Amino acid sequence: MLAALSCTFVQTAWFTDVYASDDTSSETSIQNYNLENMMVYGNSDKTIENPYTTSGDVDVISRQDIENNHYTNIENALKTIPGVQISTPGYRGGEYGYSNYNTELTINGENNIVVLIDGRRIDNDANSYAGNKSRVNLSTLPSIENVEKIEVIKGTGSAIYGADAAGGVINIITRKGTVKPKTTIDISTGSWHRHNYAITHTGSSDDGSLKYAVSLSRQFSGNSQYKDTATDSTHTFDNTGYRDENASLNITKDFNKTHSLDVTYNHSYEKAYYPITAPDLKYIDSFFNGTMAPIDPITHTYIGLNSSINGYRNIFLYDAWLGSYDETQTNDIDVKYVFDRTDENAESFIRIYKDYTRYNTMDYSNIWNIPYTYLNEYWAEAKDSPNAHTDIEKVTGTTLQLAKHIKNNSITGGFDYRKSSYDGWDSSNNYDSQRHAYNIYLQDKIKISNKFTFTPGTNYSYYSNGNYNDMNFGSTNKLTFSAYSNYNFDNKTNMYFSASQIFKPVTGLDLSREFNNDPLQDEKGYNYNFGVNRLLTNNDSLGVNYSNVNMSNAIARYSVLNTDNGKWITKAVNAERKKQALNISYTHDFSKIWKFSTTYSWVNEHFHSKNVQHNPDGTTPDDLINAYRPRNIYRTHLTYEKNNWFGDLAYTIYSGNDKRYFTNSQFGVLDLVLNYSLNKSTQIYFDINNILNEAYQTRAISAYNAGALPESGRNFMLGVKYTF
Repeated sequence: MLAALSCTFVQTAWFTDVYASDDTSSETSIQNYNLENMMVYGNSDKTIENPYTTSGDVDVISRQDIENNHYTNIENALKTIPGVQISTPGYRGGEYGYSNYNTELTINGENNIVVLIDGRRIDNDANSYAGNKSRVNLSTLPSIENVEKIEVIKGTGSAIYGADAAGGVINIITRKGTVKPKTTIDISTGSWHRHNYAITHTGSSDDGSLKYAVSLSRQFSGNSQYKDTATDSTHTFDNTGYRDENASLNITKDFNKTHSLDVTYNHSYEKAYYPITAPDLKYIDSFFNGTMAPIDPITHTYIGLNSSINGYRNIFLYDAWLGSYDETQTNDIDVKYVFDRTDENAESFIRIYKDYTRYNTMDYSNIWNIPYTYLNEYWAEAKDSPNAHTDIEKVTGTTLQLAKHIKNNSITGGFDYRKSSYDGWDSSNNYDSQRHAYNIYLQDKIKISNKFTFTPGTNYSYYSNGNYNDMNFGSTNKLTFSAYSNYNFDNKTNMYFSASQIFKPVTGLDLSREFNNDPLQDEKGYNYNFGVNRLLTNNDSLGVNYSNVNMSNAIARYSVLNTDNGKWITKAVNAERKKQALNISYTHDFSKIWKFSTTYSWVNEHFHSKNVQHNPDGTTPDDLINAYRPRNIYRTHLTYEKNNWFGDLAYTIYSGNDKRYFTNSQFGVLDLVLNYSLNKSTQIYFDINNILNEAYQTRAISAYNAGALPESGRNFMLGVKYTF
């Protein structure tokens, strides 16, 4: 049995001794479990059942996993799951509406995913942050200190999650109160003047019916560092510092076993500086001596400077030196009243919620065309006249869900209504958008036999007409179908399969970027997901998952250069898209002390534009819209746990990189986590990341030469956690 094993080692429910049985007496055994819908995490004598899914490829990151590995944010936890890729530009900050300069989250290579907090969607139908097609800015998510567990479902998973979860679903479940009062203080410090502080308190009333949880956290960092390939040396990544603050409160009142009221409030604030790209040090001399392009003798500005010139991205050093930043503030409130629960814990409830996020962005692109040799002439003016942009997203909504368990049928149906709005402005323009949407869903999880469960589902999605920046767009709707199945051959082997229709409406932001000869259409297609889990021996387990997303129409975004003003324009076109993904997980227990796990994730993706063959600047859309990220990811973990010690040594390989955009076809990153418990109350921990100080990237931009977005070099954190 696995004991307190990292979630990376427990990629499916089959990585532990599991036995299919209808005998309810087996529930008290830590070795015998019913296989349906069961996910094993952390300590293997604990289980979580999701009553809405039909097994499948589901991973759970538990609170114990979070504490063992000291993840500083949700992104760091998610990237340990096979098939989940977090591609970052190497810094936290970013620009609203520009995907290249934001962290991208994908499942099986697909960025059309649904992100939930406590089962509630947090995207905006009127607009999208555009950091990724999941329409969610990861910096707005709750603090990792406020997370109890994270469910990751590959594929749509259930009809209740909507018709647009082409890649999968991520459900972040926040912490709730405890019967006994508990307070935890976590303090750490490390490289680059990083300091993290967090305090969490949970408790309840005397009779235990009223529970509460409060969490506060703050993180700071100065400029990070990275290993540069061209110079084979470590450099400071200017303007990459940040300040992150989070506060959350949850109050739960249990009236009886089936009735409860849950109120949750989350606040987050982040000010993150961003440099756009790292400098191109191979061509830095031409930047400093002002020879990147011809200079106008009168205006002292470059003539014809564009990204085709080697070292062009060095002009972004001005943004770094002047201090471009992105400021994000989020306030979300969620009230949920549960008025019935089935014996499988499926809930009948009514929920109301309101989400608010404000973005303030400041950049200094007006100075890009100035040669460094004449910088003093323009510096003061540029400092006093930055480009300021504000964007506000709001969502109010309500959900009514009914659940009933009748013999072999578990029926769930519901109605979800959302009103989304967006407002944005800068010094010269105002933008606004609004949209109403509702979904009606129904599914029936049918236990056909003790071995076979089949779940058909349907979802009707309606999106109202709306506007974006005075441009009106029409309403759209679609009825979609899905089917999920799970079959247990015996107590060692399980197979699952799902097929679902995908539907996602065009956003106002994308419509504003369409070509006149290519009116954008809604995104439509199919997702197929297949997998097998096998318990090879008492100490060895294997899991295989394959997915195929075939979109008859998808929206592809990319940027082209406007040679008239030297600025980049993001365009959106209709495209055919096919994505195949394979995930293989293997775990082996050497003993009760030593554990080994390895995973492999492969993605093959291809976009093909339908109606636009050449851009105004002469480039080909197909070359620009196909993804720039590693094709293969290998992760290997060796874990040690004995008495007061816990350690995890992890090695990650990113391969299949296109050397036109990455500095190497393969990267290898080594990380180490060590924990030592002084006593039941106090724990000391030490984390060191990128031990080998590898120069690597997890994403690329075609226009700016290889290595434009480097990941962090070697860094460490030392901390202490005290619980009382």
